[in-house]
Amino acid sequence: MTSEREHFWMPIPAPESKRHAFRGRQWDGSPAAESLCGSALSMARPSEMDWIQRPTCRHCWQELLERVSEPEPTCQDCPHRSGRRDPETIRAELERTESP
Repeated sequence: MTSEREHFWMPIPAPESKRHAFRGRQWDGSPAAESLCGSALSMARPSEMDWIQRPTCRHCWQELLERVSEPEPTCQDCPHRSGRRDPETIRAELERTESP
C-alpha cells in the first residue's frame, strides 16, 4: 500500500522532457505511469544528464505543495518564518530559483 506522502521523481524522455513526480517509493521498471499532475507518460531508465537537463514539472510541484499539511522543519538559524518552511515559503523559493 502506497502512502499519500510517498512519491519519487523521474526525468521523462522526449517529447515531454521534464522531471515528474509519481506515486510510490521508486520506479518499478514499468514502461508507462501516470504522474501526479495527471499526465500518462512513457518511462525509461534515465541517464545522469537527464537528471541535470530536464526541468521540473511545475504542475507536479504544485500538486505536492497542496498536499503539504504541516510545515517542513529546517535547519537551525533558518531565515524563513519561525525556522519552519510552509507551502507559501517553498512556492516563493521555487519561483525565485526557477525564473528564466
